[in-house]
Amino acid sequence: MKPNIILTLTKACGNLAVLAGLIFLIIELRQNSTIALSQIRQERTLSIIDEYALFAQNRQFSSMLHRALEDGDFDSLSKDDWNQIRLYETARMVRLEDVFFQYHNGLIDDSAYNFSLAMAASRLPFWKWLKVAAFNPEFRAAVEASTQQQDFKQATLALEFSKWSKKNPSPFRGIWAPSVYE
Repeated sequence: MKPNIILTLTKACGNLAVLAGLIFLIIELRQNSTIALSQIRQERTLSIIDEYALFAQNRQFSSMLHRALEDGDFDSLSKDDWNQIRLYETARMVRLEDVFFQYHNGLIDDSAYNFSLAMAASRLPFWKWLKVAAFNPEFRAAVEASTQQQDFKQATLALEFSKWSKKNPSPFRGIWAPSVYE
């Protein structure tokens, strides 16, 4: 065989090996991406399960939360009760903002994002009255914009709370964070 033919065959084999390596790498990256998305979803689900399991174990907090967020008995809550709800809503806002962050980094699907954004939009009257900290201005803007969407429907509880809060000013000043929902 001539040296040119050997050199050409060697280059062709080398190029095929590189191409096969790239195809293998793409398949590997897709699998890793799927695994990462699955792990993120599992962690998110476990954090929600842990949160509700703790509520189930704390009868006093669970009862207070039920009176406020299920029965709409806002007048029965003390300032300390409202502060507990404020901390609870801050934790919820952080969890929903994390979904926003993960979605914009391609780590979470549309259904989880849309559900979380709708939940955040329905919490907005509470967050404003409670002066919950708004850590991410982009998330805050997305939540506000979501309330302006044509298909947005405010939850009955939020509507009742909005009426109640007009007659009952917030006991919170919102001075604990540089930016709060107002």
